[in-house]
Amino acid sequence: MSDPEYDLIAIGGGFAGLTAAARAQDLGLKCLVLERDSEDRYLCNSRITSGVFHVASNDVRLGPEDLAPAIEKETAGYAKPELVQTIAVNAARTVEWLRGAGVKFVAKGVGYVNMRQHMVLAPPRRMRAGLDWEGRGGDFTLRALEAFLIKYGGAVDRGAEVTRLLMEDGRCIGAEVKAGGKLKEITARAVVIADGGFQANPEMLRGSVTGAPDRVRLRATPSGTGDGIRMAQDVGAAVTALGDFYGHLLSATAMTNEALWPYPNIDIVAVAGVMVDGNGRRFVDESRGGVFLSNAVAKLDDPLSATLVMTKKIWDEIGTDGIAPPNPLMVKHGGTLIEAPDLGALAAAIQVPADALKTTLDGYNQAFHSGNLGTLSPQRDGGRHQAYPVEEGPYCAIRLCAGVTNTMGGIEIDQHCRVLGKDGAPIAGLYAAGSSTGGLEGGPNVGYVGGLVKAFVFGMVAGEHIAGEIDA
Repeated sequence: MSDPEYDLIAIGGGFAGLTAAARAQDLGLKCLVLERDSEDRYLCNSRITSGVFHVASNDVRLGPEDLAPAIEKETAGYAKPELVQTIAVNAARTVEWLRGAGVKFVAKGVGYVNMRQHMVLAPPRRMRAGLDWEGRGGDFTLRALEAFLIKYGGAVDRGAEVTRLLMEDGRCIGAEVKAGGKLKEITARAVVIADGGFQANPEMLRGSVTGAPDRVRLRATPSGTGDGIRMAQDVGAAVTALGDFYGHLLSATAMTNEALWPYPNIDIVAVAGVMVDGNGRRFVDESRGGVFLSNAVAKLDDPLSATLVMTKKIWDEIGTDGIAPPNPLMVKHGGTLIEAPDLGALAAAIQVPADALKTTLDGYNQAFHSGNLGTLSPQRDGGRHQAYPVEEGPYCAIRLCAGVTNTMGGIEIDQHCRVLGKDGAPIAGLYAAGSSTGGLEGGPNVGYVGGLVKAFVFGMVAGEHIAGEIDA
């Protein structure tokens, strides 16, 4: 190959791609970000994020001796050890580099479990129903990273759709790009795939995340179509299991009501109540949290058959807690809260067999009072969320849908974010970062480490390794 046009090309203008390019440009490389969307403030998950920067719900500023065990616990040992270390060792210094690049953070209480303090991208999102991104943390951060990249000589090409990777003698040497209706080839010493997951691609979701992609809610922008994963596979990259995703439970009304996503989610009351399927039977351990529950709902034969059952007391007391409480935001913005004075009326309202629902709740309440929730099937193992009895009316119910924010599986990478081939060896010149990668999250626990930390840390590590390889 003749002298390449760039040292680094990043595919995708989200946090991962911009961080990889900006960090490498900071180290003296010549970098280009290729963004498929042509809008100035193109929509991607990074732009609409709530901005919470954490590592498995822990403060990113903790040391690796604290963060590595937290990741291992959250993922039940599923995460690749080398990726665990990559996140744990680099999380805190990533914050410091980002600050130097113009990104702003605030320390803020987040969540409804002791309102833990986390780093949050500033200006923080106003936690209210619907989308609220303009000028907020994600939007500000993308513009700050782009400005930093351009200030030091880098570039962002909008309206540039990458169609395939260019390979020569087993090495990635650039990308074919469609822009203005024409194809062109752009060469580079290294390419970073950073265009996100495949949550907006129904055919990739089908059979892995869900059997009915038309019956789950895309809780994200439509940009995540899995093109980077596909292109990596085309050149021999290995890919992890693709069946898990990060998301939250939403009111089923969110399927048609834009004001009900990404917030409010229903997690806070779902973990306190009882979730039943279309037959009136429990199908999941409610104590496992919203991400786990969303995956369980998505994998039902009919993902829209799930209903949360609770008491009015749970709705009135627990439902008003947290940073964007479903009570009153869900009802205020068009979500349906079903109310009934007794179980018979509730069963009729949610259209499940009354005898089955009574059997389910009787067994649940008996196990609760005897302290034997672990004997239920499925068990409720008393995890991070407290159980409550669901035995006295009036009752409430919410029809549920799974809100899919971003997929967890993807391209296999090593600790330097180099893409691995099916033989386990790195594909020369090819890297991946952010939600296009796998191996960190998911598994039997559907462990969630954090979308932002995955994007920023992997992007920074990829940019630094490319710079080191070129300087070597």
